[in-house]
Amino acid sequence: MNASEFDIIVIGAGVAGGVFAASQPASTRILVIERDLTEPDRIIGELMQPGGIQALEQLKLRHLLEGIDAQEVNGYNLIKGNDRFTIEYDEVQKGIKGIGLRNGKFLTNIRKELQQRENITLVQGNVIRMLEHNDTITGVVYTQEDGTTVSQHAKLTIVCDGPMSILREKLSKVNKKVTSHFMGLVLKDLELEFPSYGHMIVSGAFPILVYPIHTNAYRILIDYPGGKAPKMGKESMEKLKEEVIKILPEEMIASFLKAMDEEPLKVMPNHSMKGQAFRKKGAALLGDSLNMRHPLTGGGMTASFSDILCLNDKLTGVDFQNEKNLEQAIHEYYKNRGRGVETINILANALYEVFTDDELKEACFEYLQKGGEQAIGPLSILSGINKSKPFLLKHFFKVAMQHPIHFITKPAKQFRLYKNATRIIRPILKEEEVPAMI
Repeated sequence: MNASEFDIIVIGAGVAGGVFAASQPASTRILVIERDLTEPDRIIGELMQPGGIQALEQLKLRHLLEGIDAQEVNGYNLIKGNDRFTIEYDEVQKGIKGIGLRNGKFLTNIRKELQQRENITLVQGNVIRMLEHNDTITGVVYTQEDGTTVSQHAKLTIVCDGPMSILREKLSKVNKKVTSHFMGLVLKDLELEFPSYGHMIVSGAFPILVYPIHTNAYRILIDYPGGKAPKMGKESMEKLKEEVIKILPEEMIASFLKAMDEEPLKVMPNHSMKGQAFRKKGAALLGDSLNMRHPLTGGGMTASFSDILCLNDKLTGVDFQNEKNLEQAIHEYYKNRGRGVETINILANALYEVFTDDELKEACFEYLQKGGEQAIGPLSILSGINKSKPFLLKHFFKVAMQHPIHFITKPAKQFRLYKNATRIIRPILKEEEVPAMI
């Protein structure tokens, strides 16, 4: 077996891989391999919940959000027809808010950080395969920009090559499914009553999100339900315009039409995937390569940072030359990571299902509109700060059963609400209870 030049090889310098590498001790020798180091222009990873901000602070990497014109997000403005109301994060009073940003600018900051670290080598290359010896992953083979093939070895290989990972099948049971697609544009020159809020529009058959990402610019994400990507022909786009205009608040329509005329509509599949890893010595999955949920709630980065905190905790004090202790640390990571992400996963997937059911959507809107604990409680889960599953389930079922008198006055509707709520939550809970390691 070749001697290891590195302690850790990280495959992917995205949000998960980059932040993980940057959070390691200066004594740890790390190779980070990224297939494309140019600044991307994406519609994913642009909304960071307060829980994500808090995690970055714990990782001592809060400064990565500076200098990129990121915008504060104080809560949500919910819109259903002519009804509107706002919910502010309870954490705002403690100085913790959400942030809207451009994913590419954030990634550029992360990669600059990696380049400044003496213990980190950042290279552009395409990983072809992982090296294996005696049923243990010992490193990777990758091609450089000039086509040269390079082999590198390490005691631990972290696979975090994103939603479209080509390596996850070597390390996990792949159960990925596309639940819908987001169609994204940038809206400019908006004059909104609540500019520093995320706007969730649930007036029509599909939800729409609008939130600030930099000065004078808002991201709009239009959900397209189903596993098939939307058609992008002229006729389809005209139909989309008509449908969206019916739903959008009047103050957003002009900017939306202008954006449709001036820039291409970006489309992103929304994946859901339960993390189920096999134990392969010398390797671990991290971030979207392991576990994904519907991005409606913007919980992806918070979940990735939670995984990093968990993994870092288990690696603390581990001698990378001690294979037994290193293997035990990875085992403990897989065993314990679910505690930090299960409520993020459950809420994201359940809320999207709720918004596809007209009666439950109406009940949810009415429940949140009551304000007080009915609004702040659920938002504390969405923010990624409150990670109590019993607390989440309490509010979920209270949405469906907030009017007990309806069991007498409107029994058919009330039983239908309860039945549909149970139908949504039961398989999600069952899936989340499956151990992350099989």
